[in-house]
Amino acid sequence: MARRANAVALAVSIFAFGGSEAAFAQTEGGRSRTFSRALVVDDVGETGGIVSLRAAESSRVFLNGGTFVMGSSREEMAGALTLCRREVVQNLCDRIAPRFRTEGVAHRVTLSPFGLDREEVSVEKYRRCVAVGRCAPPSFPPGDTRFDAPNLPVTHVGRNDASAYCEWVGGRLPTEAEWEFAARGVAGRRFPWGPNWDPGLANHGVLSREEGDDADGYLTLSPVGAFRHGRTPEGIDDLAGNVSEFVEDRFDVDDEGFGYGGGALTNPHSTSKGGPPVVRGGSFRDAAPFLRGAFRSYLLAPYSAAVGFRCAYPTPADASSP
Repeated sequence: MARRANAVALAVSIFAFGGSEAAFAQTEGGRSRTFSRALVVDDVGETGGIVSLRAAESSRVFLNGGTFVMGSSREEMAGALTLCRREVVQNLCDRIAPRFRTEGVAHRVTLSPFGLDREEVSVEKYRRCVAVGRCAPPSFPPGDTRFDAPNLPVTHVGRNDASAYCEWVGGRLPTEAEWEFAARGVAGRRFPWGPNWDPGLANHGVLSREEGDDADGYLTLSPVGAFRHGRTPEGIDDLAGNVSEFVEDRFDVDDEGFGYGGGALTNPHSTSKGGPPVVRGGSFRDAAPFLRGAFRSYLLAPYSAAVGFRCAYPTPADASSP
């Protein structure tokens, strides 16, 4: 019994180190690797030793970086318009076709390794930051109850509020290039889950309505991580739909309406200082063409009921994707 108690005490001490996520080191072949995972005790043996400690799903996914094609070619932009005409009213698509042009010019980008939240930042997580005075409360309308719904993505916060939260948890907003890399991967996926649109894999809307389409089970916001079947192969949830997401970059286009210049880039950042903040991923209000990994948009208002965020993080030495 004494050994069993010691094993349980060890498990408790591991959890106490980092709340729900514990940092621990493992020496492997002379190299020390640091992990940030929630630990779960599977069983405690008769002899008192912990039979196994399994790592529960981490709240962060670490990506190895690499080179990918960011943005869309002219053929891909034309394909987005075709998808739009198939999914929504055609005359609407013709009016908004110039928005697809901001995805050009397609260009090669190389990124260093980085980490990204597996899910959009929830109300529950953001409330903790507000409670300690590091984040401003969301600007919900009087009587709004969304700040009482812990599992919804936090909304009604501005880009600076999102940045303050990320800094508080030891991260930052992802760059636009990092966000797109997470959504599309080295292979350049059209949607986070693969090449084809599937209405059951994201909380999305239709262009002919003011609010979202409840055919996916949700008229407006869904809890973070509700569409697990729509996650990326790397394990990141909700990069299409639910809420659009702030990134670090500011929106800008050239005289031809393109959002990017040509040429290969390494770890690019926006050079625009005064443009509106870029938002990526589409929301519960958006139809299929605007949930593609390459689609770009921006927010003119200080905040929105359909915009949230997630954070990026430095990658520990030798860390790899879970």
